[in-house]
Amino acid sequence: MTTQFPMPSSAAVDMTGKSILQVVPELDVGGAEITTLEMARAIVASGGRALVATQGGALASDIERAGGEIVTLPVASKNPWVMWKNARRLAALMRAENIDLIHTRSRAPGWSGLWAGKWAGVPFMTTYHSSVQAKPKAKVFYNSILVRGRVSIANSHYTASQIATVYPQVVDKLRVIPRGCDVDALAQDNFTAADKAAKRAQWQVPEKAFVIMCPARVTHLKGQHVLLAALSKLTSDTNPYLVLVGSAQGRDGYVAELTVQAEALGLRHRLVFAGLESNMAAAYAAADLAVVPTIRPEPFGRTIIEAQAASLPVVASDAGGFRETVMAKPASAGGTGWLATPDNAEALAQSLEAALALAPEPLKLMGANGCAHVRAHYTQTAMCNRTLNVYRELIG
Repeated sequence: MTTQFPMPSSAAVDMTGKSILQVVPELDVGGAEITTLEMARAIVASGGRALVATQGGALASDIERAGGEIVTLPVASKNPWVMWKNARRLAALMRAENIDLIHTRSRAPGWSGLWAGKWAGVPFMTTYHSSVQAKPKAKVFYNSILVRGRVSIANSHYTASQIATVYPQVVDKLRVIPRGCDVDALAQDNFTAADKAAKRAQWQVPEKAFVIMCPARVTHLKGQHVLLAALSKLTSDTNPYLVLVGSAQGRDGYVAELTVQAEALGLRHRLVFAGLESNMAAAYAAADLAVVPTIRPEPFGRTIIEAQAASLPVVASDAGGFRETVMAKPASAGGTGWLATPDNAEALAQSLEAALALAPEPLKLMGANGCAHVRAHYTQTAMCNRTLNVYRELIG
């Protein structure tokens, strides 16, 4: 059983007159980057001032549209001299702009932020977005910046337990704040049958087919090859289509491997590489089941809660954060999906068979359970308010 750590209140917070500086290396699409944007919106909405020090990226304009302010600095650099100069720049920025708190979300800028916070006399905190590594010693030390603030946020109890194992001296600093999503924006009621048909036409998938969607980067760690192997073991006559929604980010070799694997298994005609999707809500609405078969534990796994918010039954690896976000039990008992042993095609096939064997009504109930589950525990509003409560705790 995963140890339970403190979770801040999700009550609304007034940040009027307070200035928060978030530091993130770049602002391209990713978990830390999206959370930076969401928090900038929340800070402004609560009456505060949101500054983001970053090297730049696609989300910078979104932050500015939300009322945030971008400060361009080379904070993605791991060069020790540049990191030292960044510390001086950040300290000067905090003094000039009367910053009340600095919140860093990555390692290199974390070290700069730690020094800058000390020099400027400003509270320093971090979020541990990545997996926790227990070796080698040099890596453990470098990553320790993510637990050197007055508070360190973990995105799940699983992540917090991993941090506590590697850095037992910081247990009292840990706060668990699960990532959230916009449940209303993901609601299936937002999409008509025509919308669903249009998305399926874009994917070149038959309108009446059963669609399994894998919303994840196309990379070996996400386990798409395990999913293909599991599909080849199905005895169901449903013959589902598999749509991989996510960018390969230049991993052409892995895409080629999947293509060859699908050809060998006789599945190529039912495999779709959809690429990066700009409208994930529409993609979820066009699917029947979401599967994320990662071969190693995910610290949290945002797409699984998004899929549940979109009323999709889900299948995920029985490890890491998924054990907290997926209710693996019958639909009649509040179940939202299935958990399967990681990197095990046979186990994954059994979970897929169970999903395909369900009648439409219990499958729909499982999707409704998932939506209710996310609305109760994993909303974007709750995530932002919990973080704002940590800011208030540190600012006083």
